Amino acid sequence: MKLKKFLINTLILTIGSLVLRFIGVAFGAYLSKKIGAEGVGLYQLVFTVYNFASTIATSGIYLAVTRLVSEEMGKGRYDAANDAMKKCAVYGIVVSLLASTLLYTLASPISFFLIDDERAVLSLRILAFALPFMAFSSSLRGYFFAIRQVIKSVSSQIFEQVVRIAVVSIGFLFVLPGGLENACAAVALGSVGGEALAFLFTGSFYLMDIRKRSFRKKKYKETTRKVLSITIPVALSSYLKSALVTVENVLIPKGFKRYGSGGAGALAQYGMMEAMVMPILSFPAAFLTSFSSLLVPELAESNALKRQNEIDRLASRVIRLTLLFALPIAGCFVCFGEELGIAVYQNAETGHLLRLMAPLVPIMYLDLVTDAMLKGLDQQVSVLRYSVIDSLISIVLIWALIPLYGVSGYIAVLFISTFVNAVLSINRLIEVTSIRFSLSNWLIKPLISVFLASFCIFTIGKNWMVTPGLGALIKITLTFIIYFLFVFFSGAFSFSEVIRLFKMMSLPKKTGTLLSKTTSSGRTQQS
Repeated sequence: MKLKKFLINTLILTIGSLVLRFIGVAFGAYLSKKIGAEGVGLYQLVFTVYNFASTIATSGIYLAVTRLVSEEMGKGRYDAANDAMKKCAVYGIVVSLLASTLLYTLASPISFFLIDDERAVLSLRILAFALPFMAFSSSLRGYFFAIRQVIKSVSSQIFEQVVRIAVVSIGFLFVLPGGLENACAAVALGSVGGEALAFLFTGSFYLMDIRKRSFRKKKYKETTRKVLSITIPVALSSYLKSALVTVENVLIPKGFKRYGSGGAGALAQYGMMEAMVMPILSFPAAFLTSFSSLLVPELAESNALKRQNEIDRLASRVIRLTLLFALPIAGCFVCFGEELGIAVYQNAETGHLLRLMAPLVPIMYLDLVTDAMLKGLDQQVSVLRYSVIDSLISIVLIWALIPLYGVSGYIAVLFISTFVNAVLSINRLIEVTSIRFSLSNWLIKPLISVFLASFCIFTIGKNWMVTPGLGALIKITLTFIIYFLFVFFSGAFSFSEVIRLFKMMSLPKKTGTLLSKTTSSGRTQQS
């Protein structure tokens, strides 16, 4: 029964993640058509600052809820899980109101001195009102992930994006003649509406859930300590990390200006890389994002119960399957990146950049799943420390390379910083687990299979008379089919590996009498 539930949750998360990524790419394409590359660049800078404010408002809350509720539910103590949820929510109220006040008050100096564009003031002030709703939603989504009711979390995120796009689309009917300042304000207003309605949507699910449970309401002194022990280190590290990322993103268009681009040209180049190329590059990671989200509560529960052998096997299989998935994605971007750029954005330069960035894919995807596993194993401070190192390296390289080499310098920055972050994270995972690595099955055979599959389809499909979008989709699908046939017959992959992985993640983790422990009122605590 638990395996069935886990598989259903995985499917829901995967579909939901794909839908969210598709909405994100489609929204980016829609914005590029409506407000142009310069407008997308301004929008990206505004949301860079907003992301820093949202980090202040929400950092540590989602992880604390997911970790603590998972651990307490695994021990059969729903009253302790409920107490953790409430205290995380209170923490979120305090920090989100602080972040909202700061963003609204400092919108003008941030726009003039940091972003260097007064058109950002109105958008930042509007976005300040979204932060409390975001903090509430973060704790609610963490709760539903912890109790494995992921459809409620995923549906609220999709609902938020749909509302956001609807508000933006309506707003554009009235504000576009007013210039980019009003256009960005419409996007900001859409974010506020999406966050507010998503909170109401998810909150109603939470109220219905706790009403169905029978438990004694009780406060635990140690819960406050546990909440703060997760949220404060994560928050402080996240603030530093997010501040550094904000500096990175502000320095990028400034670097393009120093390279020789004008103000509008710098924003256009920045918008192309951040809002057009990177969303396409990370789109296939939707499969891994959903899976990684489920890794956190599963590993947290196993770690709390000292199931080290189970953790080691799980980590090995996850890394192996991630490589098997990421390598053909990189091959497809190399061969068909230009077709994708033309199909999605009607922009050949975007497609060219996709090809150049393709080798980054396996490193990015490995880093993604490794970070998720480390967070589940109580190594979140290490993850954030490595992210800070990554950002410091990026800032230095952005300052040094972009003014000299432009876009080529920016691509070099991405490769170097991502590689450093991934190496540090993987090394830490190796220290806390025992991963058994096979060079032949994990790298050599998949790489040969990628080359053969992509070369075959690239050669055969050169003269296909189909539209770029349909042609790219068909070629990518055929490449994947041929690739998996190669790795299957070479022995590098078997479907039994995937089945064993799902079974491992869905095994019940019993703790003896804790699961049947009753409260003093005589009611069984639910898990």
